[in-house]
Amino acid sequence: MIKDCCLVFDVGKTNQKYFLFDPDFKILKRERIKVQKIKDEDGHKAENIAGIEKWMKDRFDELMQSEAFEITKVNFSGFGATWVHLDKDDQIITPVYDYHKEIAGDTFNLFYENYGPEAVFASQTGSKNLNMLNSGKQLYWLKTKRPKLYIKIKCSLHLPQYLSFVFTGEKFTEYTSIGCHTDLWNYETKQYHQWVKSEKIDLLFPPIVQTNKIVVKNFNQREIIFGVGIHDSSSALLTYLLKGKESFILLSTGTWCINFNPFSDDSLFDKTQINNGATAYMKVDGSPVKSSRLFLGEEHRLKVKKLIKHFKKPKYYHRSLEWNKAWTGKTFPASKNHFHWKFLDNANAPAQDDLDFPDFETAYCKMMMELIDLLKEQLDVICETLPKKIYIDGGFSDNKIFLALLKKQFPSQKIKAKPASFACALGAAQILGQDQ
Repeated sequence: MIKDCCLVFDVGKTNQKYFLFDPDFKILKRERIKVQKIKDEDGHKAENIAGIEKWMKDRFDELMQSEAFEITKVNFSGFGATWVHLDKDDQIITPVYDYHKEIAGDTFNLFYENYGPEAVFASQTGSKNLNMLNSGKQLYWLKTKRPKLYIKIKCSLHLPQYLSFVFTGEKFTEYTSIGCHTDLWNYETKQYHQWVKSEKIDLLFPPIVQTNKIVVKNFNQREIIFGVGIHDSSSALLTYLLKGKESFILLSTGTWCINFNPFSDDSLFDKTQINNGATAYMKVDGSPVKSSRLFLGEEHRLKVKKLIKHFKKPKYYHRSLEWNKAWTGKTFPASKNHFHWKFLDNANAPAQDDLDFPDFETAYCKMMMELIDLLKEQLDVICETLPKKIYIDGGFSDNKIFLALLKKQFPSQKIKAKPASFACALGAAQILGQDQ
């Protein structure tokens, strides 16, 4: 039997995974599933928290009964900008709203009248107005637009902390979840923003603890050490920060490509950076990290679906593509873009997709080139000088076309990718070994 193993539930926006690590952080067992979304009261998609919870409990029970390994530690990595609201009996009282939920355009007019100007507020909180992606605003929306529901909420937990609560029954708040563009934190005063206190929303939050806090619980007469959960992209960043002090930027790829620069000379943002998409995150100790983001994975998914249909290819055809230098160079006019994006900047895009390509391969390569051009703009926002190392983690770390084009875009940088990377889960495991 392998002793002292660590189980991590890594709950992503698109996929849900678990990883079982040995004491040297080697993977012993893993699983990847996709829990189907549900609908909220308005018919908008919402997170199926009951399905996620059942999957976690079932896998935990199965793994605890194994005679091949002994689990002594459990932690949780989860996506950000997502709340689980509990009533007085600790029951979930609202849907777990999707952070892209559309809400009335005038919802935050009074908010900025009271707590703005908007530009000043954005500088203080490290994020421009992203509506529900600023998850603190979800509570303001509930309070002002659905007061009968809001008044029933007695505790609001960030998703990673709710995943921990499922097993421990204990409630906490920690820095990486507070710090992912929530609009809750004032990076200038290093505390909850005044609006949170004025609206008394802070009364719904459990105490802030260090991300490495542990809770010991007994299961089947065995002591298990539980973590309090960690924001997934911040967890991925942690694994690279633990490697040493040499500067780098991290591209944590998946549904979003979140770009982290933890070595910026200036930790605060100016108006131009905020307007161009820069966002503040937090390290596990509460210190700020400059970041930017691109809805890379979602745009990629939508375009691949369209290209596969257009060129009549199998569903996952793009995953088998190898890099071919012939796809670049003279193949495309440098000044012409072919793709129009659903969520990204279309300033240099055509009014609709131009699919005048000889084959799927050429079209896919051109699509990736245009995405990487947009990615470069986001990196320029957060980097005064680009570090020599660029780490690629997550879903695009084994995409050969993406990596080849990235090297072409940044010829002076060393691009390091981990195929089938598991940094979000690894960081959650490693934090349990950090000093309290």
